[in-house]
Amino acid sequence: MKRAVLLLIILFPLSAWAQDQVVIRGELNSNQRLLLNDHNDWVWNENRLDLGLEKRFDKVRFYGNIWLRHLGAPALTSSQNLYSPDQINPLNLDIREAYAEVRGFLFEDLDMKVGRQRIVWGTSDMLSPTDMLNPYDLEDVFDFGRKNGSDALSLQGYFTPQWSLQGVYLPWFRPANLPLGAFSGVFSSAIALPEGLTLNEYSDKLRMPGNNLKDGASLGFRLKGFAVNTDISFSYLYGREVLPLVSRVTLTPAGMQGETNVEAELFFPRYHMLGADLAGSIGQVGVWAEAGLFFPQKEVIMTTDMSLLYSQPPGTVTSDSLLLEKAPYIRYVIGADFTFKNGIYLNAQFMHGFLHERGKENLNDYLIIGCERGIWGEKLLLRPLAGGVVISDWQKPESNYAIFYTPEIAYKGIDNLELGLGAYLFNGKGENIFAGFRDKDMLSARVKVHF
Repeated sequence: MKRAVLLLIILFPLSAWAQDQVVIRGELNSNQRLLLNDHNDWVWNENRLDLGLEKRFDKVRFYGNIWLRHLGAPALTSSQNLYSPDQINPLNLDIREAYAEVRGFLFEDLDMKVGRQRIVWGTSDMLSPTDMLNPYDLEDVFDFGRKNGSDALSLQGYFTPQWSLQGVYLPWFRPANLPLGAFSGVFSSAIALPEGLTLNEYSDKLRMPGNNLKDGASLGFRLKGFAVNTDISFSYLYGREVLPLVSRVTLTPAGMQGETNVEAELFFPRYHMLGADLAGSIGQVGVWAEAGLFFPQKEVIMTTDMSLLYSQPPGTVTSDSLLLEKAPYIRYVIGADFTFKNGIYLNAQFMHGFLHERGKENLNDYLIIGCERGIWGEKLLLRPLAGGVVISDWQKPESNYAIFYTPEIAYKGIDNLELGLGAYLFNGKGENIFAGFRDKDMLSARVKVHF
């Protein structure tokens, strides 16, 4: 079946090529990373064919985007696996977008877009706190800001050429997909067992929202305009967290020496969000700011049931931990960029709250900086200063920080071709996400071809 689908995907663009006014764009991306440890283990292997197909029919526009990839190392555990080409060369097919867009739908100043689509809100550089309609695509945890497409209906009405109001309805809830490989646990919290107990086995149950108009749907509005040489927007979203929280943990004895099985129940809480963003310039300096004010629909309490450890009926010996207050909290970004006369480009962005951080007391501070310059007639792009600093506790920053450094050199001397060689280096202390990468320094290489 997979082979048939693959054949269809290959033939579909070729047949479409024969039609008039069909536009096909694409990229070939190859990304490779290996750890700078004793064994130099590969941690990322991706060869991606990224195809975009576009067709216009008067007022109607169709667009589709498909990824076809070889992703990851062979997953072989027995000789029987050698009979499976799919396990030797793992394939991945992903329909990123497939939608129809209608200009002047019902009214001249009303546009409609329906189907799987990427709906971009916010003006920040990659990590936008108000860009919450599409779930995160965290498969490659270092591809910041990557999102999956969502099945949605979007209506956008224009009051003037500069000002518009957009309404978006997403009937289905889809969670974020988590990182693969060596970084698969970065968004998981460590399990703290009572003294004397050791983890024997972990399992969990994911409580998904119902697939109906009430539980699975999200609804949003965005007023967008341009004034005083600045792009401005205000937004509202009634949505659901795309990374789950734990609501219940059950501990079960599994041995005589304190071995314990842990079973967790997870769910996706609801929230309201009010957002605002702007992007403009002050002189020659580009500036942007964006904030999302989140209102959790209810507090999240994790109940730990220890009854079976004491040979008591379930639910009789429990303890509660507050994971998320009902109180509102704000995530925001402030950034600027500037190109010096000598061609050096500098980009800096301060961010309060990363994509997985929720609740006022759980938001960390991030300063992300990028500096690059092209030389040899822009054939070689140098990024000697790229990375950031994280502070997770300003009371004790010396033991709650992280530094990440991601320099790169890229060659662009041939049309449509880009070659890159870089590194990911980490250091830090504490519980923040980047401090957890400190033993995962990497060397990276990539190839990109546009067509």
